[in-house]
Amino acid sequence: MIKKTLYFGNPAYLSTRNEQLVVNIPEAQELDNKSGINTIPIEDIGIVITDHQQI
Repeated sequence: MIKKTLYFGNPAYLSTRNEQLVVNIPEAQELDNKSGINTIPIEDIGIVITDHQQI
């Protein structure tokens, strides 16, 4: 299986729930009325790059 590379260059909140990475992006909530929350299965992640101080 191909692993994903996740890059975070903007402020975000990262947490885990039910063996999934939960990504909460506050800026996305301000731009539109969507939740701004995404989930990614942990087993699909190969590497996580955090390139911002507010993560």
